[in-house]
Amino acid sequence: MIATLGNDLHQVPTRAVRRRHRRSLLLLVAAALCWFMTLPAWAMPEGYGVLQGGGYFVGRAEPESHVRFAGQSVPVDAEGRYILGFERMMKGEYPLSVRVPGQAEQRFQLEIEERDYRIQRVDGLDPSRVNPPEEQIARILAEAERVKAARARRVDSEGWLEPFVWPAYGRISGVYGSQRILNGTPSAPHWGIDVAVPTGTPVYAPASGVVTLAEPDLYFSGGTVLLNHGMGLTSSFLHLSGVHVSVGDRVEQGELIAAVGTTGRSTGPHLDWRVSLADVRIDAGLMVPEQEDLCTVEGEGDQIVVLVHGLGRTDRSMARLAGALQEAGFATCNQEYPSRKETVPELSAYVANAVERVNRQGYDTVHLVTHSLGGILARYWLQRADLPGQGRVVMLSPPNHGSEVIDALGDQAWFQWIMGPAALELATDDEALVNQLDPIDVPVGVITGTRSSDPWFNVLFQGDHDGKVSVASARLSEADGFRLAEAGHTFIMNDEDVRFWVAFFLTNGFFP
Repeated sequence: MIATLGNDLHQVPTRAVRRRHRRSLLLLVAAALCWFMTLPAWAMPEGYGVLQGGGYFVGRAEPESHVRFAGQSVPVDAEGRYILGFERMMKGEYPLSVRVPGQAEQRFQLEIEERDYRIQRVDGLDPSRVNPPEEQIARILAEAERVKAARARRVDSEGWLEPFVWPAYGRISGVYGSQRILNGTPSAPHWGIDVAVPTGTPVYAPASGVVTLAEPDLYFSGGTVLLNHGMGLTSSFLHLSGVHVSVGDRVEQGELIAAVGTTGRSTGPHLDWRVSLADVRIDAGLMVPEQEDLCTVEGEGDQIVVLVHGLGRTDRSMARLAGALQEAGFATCNQEYPSRKETVPELSAYVANAVERVNRQGYDTVHLVTHSLGGILARYWLQRADLPGQGRVVMLSPPNHGSEVIDALGDQAWFQWIMGPAALELATDDEALVNQLDPIDVPVGVITGTRSSDPWFNVLFQGDHDGKVSVASARLSEADGFRLAEAGHTFIMNDEDVRFWVAFFLTNGFFP
């Protein structure tokens, strides 16, 4: 049929030929839709992560489950959560099994994507620059043992579940997995991500944890801090000029821990940030958004508002609201994120990093204004974090208890393919992620609409709704204010009354 169609296109089409072409096209479209609608959901364990060399996976099973990955037993916390790390050169399929006492074992195959790394050959070097002096070998071995013991120490922390933030923002001068071949001999791969910033630049905790090593001068890494985030996940900070914490200190995300330097075997001031899961070296760059994807500040004002759009939208959808907030005296940072490509836990890192970066830029009070899914990302991060200063949150049309639209379409493969994994976490059942979130301890105002922006979904709702989210679902028990607007879900942020209410709440902590 394809060959015939191609030949016909080179002839003067008759009316009958055009009808045949239209029928053929309609049949192809119908076949494609049927294929998408009948695709089975991927047989994947519950969780999120980056399935590639140097990546990770955070999984969720039933409490008291036994988990094995690639033949090895995996620690599981009291809630059934666990984390896997993938070696630099891992590729292909690896078995994962989850066994709950009294139930049949679940078996999965994780497909780990192969990665390419930058390899650099350097010949003709003085051997003394390649190998350390013999008189330093004993010191090097002793320090390696101290680092190994610090990394193996078990601590009580849930920092490993937090969306990570960059410990320092700046130019990336080195990446995970790169390797040099010196005088024909391969050196160890580079296990960290290097941020080139001046000596003395503050280093902050990317997530909460317990300090297990704080050394001012190790042979290779100079000033070194190890921060254990729990479950064996450890961040290492190398070449520091100053260490501001001690072993045993418990630190929170965003807390000052050190200063950048060029100590140890270093050719210039930079932060070498590394992440390990037990003995597996993970790419720290996979745990945070790329810095160039973070929003930039616009407008004047001592206080700043970070805006976060909804599912399937872009930062442009929040532009008019951002302009109104600038007129009200706020600076703004309008954060975009790939809402249809990642899960809620992964996407919440965009919120965490946007807030953290503007705070480090000197804005002591940071507010959040969110639309739809953006409010869930904020809630996910704020379970274990706080807004700087007297920061407040306004949520527009948030599916705080899920959306009936997800209930109706979430099990359809074509919907999953189009809308992505975060959408599927917004169902209304008790097991959905959105209904598992803990309360947040910041001033919150909620505004939702009562006019449907999507009348084709009206049949799915009982009671007032905005076309995507019911009024009942938008409510939040810990909210300090709740307002109804005669607006639809899609464009509620452009409603004049809504824009006024948002600025009023951020200023006063309540609605007029």
